[in-house]
Amino acid sequence: MKEINLATFSLKYDKQATERCSVKLDEHTYIEDKQLPSYLFGESTLSFFDFYQADCSGFVESDYTLSEKFQQIISRFPHTNQQKILLTDDNSYSIKNVPVYITVTDYILASNSPEAYPEFKEKLETIHSLKPVNDDEQTFVSSYKRKRLFLDGTYGARELLENSQEKNGKAIQSQLEYVNEMYYFSHYSYAAMVQFLPEYEITTYDQFHEAYGKYIYSVTITKNGKTVPLLWPDYLYHKPENHLEFGLLANSNQLRYQLFDKWEKEEEVSLDILAEGFEDVHFRTRLKQPMRFSPHLSKSDYILGETISLSIDNGLVKELEQQTARFELVKSKKISENGYSLDFELLEEELLLSSAQFEKAGRYQLKIISETYGQLLFLFTLKQEGSIQK
Repeated sequence: MKEINLATFSLKYDKQATERCSVKLDEHTYIEDKQLPSYLFGESTLSFFDFYQADCSGFVESDYTLSEKFQQIISRFPHTNQQKILLTDDNSYSIKNVPVYITVTDYILASNSPEAYPEFKEKLETIHSLKPVNDDEQTFVSSYKRKRLFLDGTYGARELLENSQEKNGKAIQSQLEYVNEMYYFSHYSYAAMVQFLPEYEITTYDQFHEAYGKYIYSVTITKNGKTVPLLWPDYLYHKPENHLEFGLLANSNQLRYQLFDKWEKEEEVSLDILAEGFEDVHFRTRLKQPMRFSPHLSKSDYILGETISLSIDNGLVKELEQQTARFELVKSKKISENGYSLDFELLEEELLLSSAQFEKAGRYQLKIISETYGQLLFLFTLKQEGSIQK
């Protein structure tokens, strides 16, 4: 006969039925007849693979390894929640102090037959502050949602075990908005932003950081029932901006981006943000119609006087002909000009602009907002002749 001792809870168990241990859990586990706690609560540091495994099927551990490009970026823009996010030696992330729980029955079974549950035993060793909790005590547990450790060593999805725990997550959903959705922007298939509503006057980086940003530790996006995790810097916020932005890279062989290799009009997409001390934030949107090919400028740098060529779907060409789409030129000083006032030509799948009509060299943006295709933004630079190296 053996005994479990956890805080104020103790329990004797054996591999066979005895007078003291008469309650059967399985063929080889018998326990004494006494009331068991509802759960065993604790905290653990989980790799991204372990944390997302229940929600993001099909991913393997190597899918969470940061690319060389991302490693370069985070050397300049490290994750802002250093209290929660740990960059590991193998260039991946872990999440610290994740609230977890184990059922008492699972704990007893694994204690009685550790050789049958090696993965569970390994994960159990990483859990600290493990303590028994009864249903009537959960109100006093300072955590918001927990992940269950199963006997096979995997973690389940986050669960709200008791409604009374919900007060431990600060409500913030109603203060935020999902804005500035962009399609085919730069290197991305799809991108968007999350920011505070104007009435909350969160207008600077520092205000966003203190109000919400520094507590964020997880962002996932779901399309067509499939959820993928975004890794910093798939999502980030940086000076001087006052919002969180994210994007899914186009033309990448990494699994998390392939969700947006193609999409359908009106397909639902949801974004979930987890932040320490806050209730989960959840946004839903519906995608615009995809184009038959990715719209693009012929190049990113033009000599002043050259023709700027933008390849676009014929459907968008027709909207520009009918002037039903919003069309703007954003100059280097963020001054917008009505694109329809410019000298331009429309071909079957092309918009042509003579750069000779621009006042001077500099950085410019072409912005088109279509009810059908969504918001499109194209960046280019005009240079003086001789300044572009061949």
